[in-house]
Amino acid sequence: MATICLRLDDIHSGTPLHLLPLLDQRVWHDRPVVLGVVPFPAPKCLGDPATRRETLGFTRHSLADPDLRTYLDHRTSLGMAEVAVHGLTHADHPTAHGPATAELVAPSQGRADMLMDVLHIFRDEFGTSTLIPPHNFIDEAVAARCATEGFHLSRALMNDEVLALGLDPNSPDDRAEAKRRRPCYTAGSAIVVYQTAAISAKNTRQTTPRDLAASIMDIIGPAGKGVVTFHWWDFLHDTGEINETFATFAAQFLDACQKRGADGFAAIAALHEPK
Repeated sequence: MATICLRLDDIHSGTPLHLLPLLDQRVWHDRPVVLGVVPFPAPKCLGDPATRRETLGFTRHSLADPDLRTYLDHRTSLGMAEVAVHGLTHADHPTAHGPATAELVAPSQGRADMLMDVLHIFRDEFGTSTLIPPHNFIDEAVAARCATEGFHLSRALMNDEVLALGLDPNSPDDRAEAKRRRPCYTAGSAIVVYQTAAISAKNTRQTTPRDLAASIMDIIGPAGKGVVTFHWWDFLHDTGEINETFATFAAQFLDACQKRGADGFAAIAALHEPK
């Protein structure tokens, strides 16, 4: 028996709104989904594929988009969506002596304060209790502050966490074993849950839905829970038409996970069991 949290990341005011209801009907099939919403999307913040598929001229304030707001309100009212905060702008930040880094890695004090303000606004608006840091990376102090204020975190497994279990962070097998042993943990009044896998249109070309489900359930099954991430722009072609091949693959993958023991799909917040 195992529970899967489905994440759909990168949603913002430039996400073509015809896509989200289609995914509800054709891919998720009445499974609840965690919607990672970028509050103030920066231009080209999601990279070339997503930029080519965004709605032109979108507002920089996602909750000011009436159609997106209506969709989020409707899905949360049905209990079919958990609205999570996915960073602030999702834009990487340049560093003086190296490559750009993820938005919430070593953020300024002002940005950290703004993040907390936005989390509280989303909590008031949607009952939000989860932060998904862009690219799954976040400053430890900011993460601790979120946990203190009761916000769950869904992020990547860190190398030092693998090492703490006596495993090799450079070994894919050891990283998988770390997720089996410790899929999440309690932090203050919240939980930190690791992303088990991210599924993209590119990495499904050399596998089948059944084989991919087998490999992922090999981690989630023993752990009892896991997080599987998708990105909305993978479900579209540059023309705006739905990527039928990937949508079908994703639906078949989720069905295959159920056949292999995923007997529940839930929001990240639902994994938290207060003591």
